[in-house]
Amino acid sequence: MIGLSCHSRNYGPGTPDEIFSFIKRLGYEYIDVDSVGTIRQGDVIENPKKQAQLVQELTAKYDLKLAEYFLGTVAVDGISVNNSQPDTVLRGKMLDNFARICAYAQMAGFRSIMGSAGALHKEVGYERSFDNAANTLRQMVAIAAEHSISFHVEPSRASLLNVPSQAMLMAQTVEGLKYTLDFLHFQVNGYDQKETMELLNYTGHMHARQAAVGWPKCPFEHGEIDFDAIIKRLRGLRWQGIIAMEFWNGPEEEAAGMNPVEQTLLMRYHLKGLIKKYEC
Repeated sequence: MIGLSCHSRNYGPGTPDEIFSFIKRLGYEYIDVDSVGTIRQGDVIENPKKQAQLVQELTAKYDLKLAEYFLGTVAVDGISVNNSQPDTVLRGKMLDNFARICAYAQMAGFRSIMGSAGALHKEVGYERSFDNAANTLRQMVAIAAEHSISFHVEPSRASLLNVPSQAMLMAQTVEGLKYTLDFLHFQVNGYDQKETMELLNYTGHMHARQAAVGWPKCPFEHGEIDFDAIIKRLRGLRWQGIIAMEFWNGPEEEAAGMNPVEQTLLMRYHLKGLIKKYEC
């Protein structure tokens, strides 16, 4: 089964009720919930049970299924702490907060949580940053498993894993780690899609939007990502996951007059056709 979801951040600010309501009206079955503007990370850390109850009420009210909690970097006292942070005490505090977030996700009914892949800390270099991230991610995988939640990270162009081979190495280093894979992050820098597709073996969740070399979040009709090949490979792998439509306007997209609703519905329509095309 390949399900289709909508990212709650796609269409601008609003109350959680307004956001869930709009995504339901667009005809989605699943929702990916953002931790910045929808169900905020700080509120979750402060009271996991209360926020889980809120999400349960919203999914029941609007008949939506929860896919992934889009977390990113975990904060300590309101300050983001990267997984590759050299300070082990600070990383320990971050892991405590992550456990509270996992408790929330379990109570709410999410399938997975998406965290940060780690960043380069120049003062210790790439290799040490990679090792720090691997050690932290190994612990996060274990904490999530204790709460019956899958833990994914996104190998983004701004992370340690901004090259397909580096992402492959991390997946092979940290047992049980899965990716939320967004081909945009590699396409925009000109990597061959065949390289990125090797990461599908380690993918638990996906983001879908179009991109071209040097042009992130380009209009659908100018996109270079071959989703036909991606869906065909996923079907071959008997992949059981959710693909989330992810497209919100930044200043450049806004200035170009791009419409996030249009872009996500175009992508959803395209993917639905491909999923049907490659039905087993």
